[in-house]
Amino acid sequence: MPGFSSSSRVWFLGLILHTVVAHATYNGVRVLISYRTLELGGTGVVLGLMTACYSLVPLLTALFVGRLVDRGYATAVLWTGTILSVLPVALAAVAPNLGVLLVATMSLGIGQLLTTVASQALIPQSFPASALTAKFGHLTLGVSIGQTIGLPVAGMIADSTGGSPHIVGALWFMTAISALTLVAAVIVMLRGRTPHISRAEAAKDSRTPWSLLSIRGMKPAILASMTTLAAVDLMTAYLPLIGQQNGLSVTTVTWLLTLRTLASVVSRLIIGMLTRRWSNLALLWTASVLAGTCVLLIPVLTQTWTLAILLLVAGFCFGLTQPLTMTWVSTLADPANRAAVLSIRLAGNRLSQVAIPSGASLLTVFAGSGIVFTISGALLIAAGGVTWRNHHEKW
Repeated sequence: MPGFSSSSRVWFLGLILHTVVAHATYNGVRVLISYRTLELGGTGVVLGLMTACYSLVPLLTALFVGRLVDRGYATAVLWTGTILSVLPVALAAVAPNLGVLLVATMSLGIGQLLTTVASQALIPQSFPASALTAKFGHLTLGVSIGQTIGLPVAGMIADSTGGSPHIVGALWFMTAISALTLVAAVIVMLRGRTPHISRAEAAKDSRTPWSLLSIRGMKPAILASMTTLAAVDLMTAYLPLIGQQNGLSVTTVTWLLTLRTLASVVSRLIIGMLTRRWSNLALLWTASVLAGTCVLLIPVLTQTWTLAILLLVAGFCFGLTQPLTMTWVSTLADPANRAAVLSIRLAGNRLSQVAIPSGASLLTVFAGSGIVFTISGALLIAAGGVTWRNHHEKW
C-alpha cells in the first residue's frame, strides 16, 4: 500500500491540511452565501433552495466519481475538486444577482464532493482495516477544525467595518484562504500514484448500487449519516435567519455555529475512548436522538446562552456520527467497490441535503422558519430509532 512508504506521514498530514483549509472555506463561505442571498433579496424559500442546489449536482455525480477513484484516479479527482473549491468563492464575491450566486453555490458543492470522495477513499487505499477508525477520525477532526476556523473568521471579517456586514469583502478574503488548498494538494502528491485500472477490468469486479445497498448494515448507516448532514446544512443555512429575527449579529451567529464545530472536535478527539466503553451502535443511536432533541428546541429557546447549549450538545453528537458511519460502510465492501460505497453514502447525504431543505423551505411559507428545525430534529430522532433496532448487528 502507498500509505506505508517513508513519506506516508507527510502526505497524510498534507491531506489533513487540505481538509482543514477546504472545510474552513466551505463552512465560512456557505454562511456568507446565506447572508449574500438575503442581501440580493432572497427569502427563506430561496435560502432553502440555495442549500438544496449546493448538493443537487453532487448527488447526481457521486457514484461516477466513486468509480473513477476506484480505478485509481483519486489524485486527479482531488485536484479538480481543489480548483472548484477556489474559483466559485471568487464568483460568489462578484455575483450581481441570485442566478450567478446559484451557479457559484452549485460549483462549490461539486468541489466539496470531489475533494471529499478522494480524501476518504485514499485512506482505505493506503492503510489497513485496523487503522481505518483512527485515520477517519483524524480526517473528520480536520473537517471540524476547518469549520471551527472558517466560521468565526468569515463572521469577523464581515463585521470588521463596524457598520453593516461587509459580505463581499469577506468572500474575497475566503477566496485567498481557499487558495491554500493548492499548496496542500501538492503535499498529498508525495503519496505517489495509484495504478490505474481500465474500465473493462474495473467492470468485472464492480457491483451495482442496489447490490451494494443490500449489504447488511448499509442502509441504517447511510440514514444516520443523511439525517446528520442535512441537520448540519439546515442549521448553517437557517441559523442566520433565526439570528436576524431575534436581533443577533453576524458575529454572534457565526460564533454559535463555531461552538457546534468545537464540540465536534472534542467528540472526535475522544471517539476512541468512547468506542472502548460503548458499542458503535449504542453511540450512533444515542447521538442521533440527542442531536434531534436539541435541533427541535432551537426555534423555541432562542436566547444566546440557550442556543449555545443546544449547539454544543448537537455538535458533540454530530461529531460522532460521521467517522463511525465512514468506517462502517468502508469495511462492508471489497476493495474494488470501496470508493463506490463511500460515494453511495455521500450520495445519500446529498439526497437528504437536496430533499429535506427543499421541502422544509416550502413549508416556511406557511409555518415560519422554525419548521425547518422541527423536521430536521424529527428525522434525526427517527434515524436513532432505526439504528437502535439494528442493535443486534455485529460490526
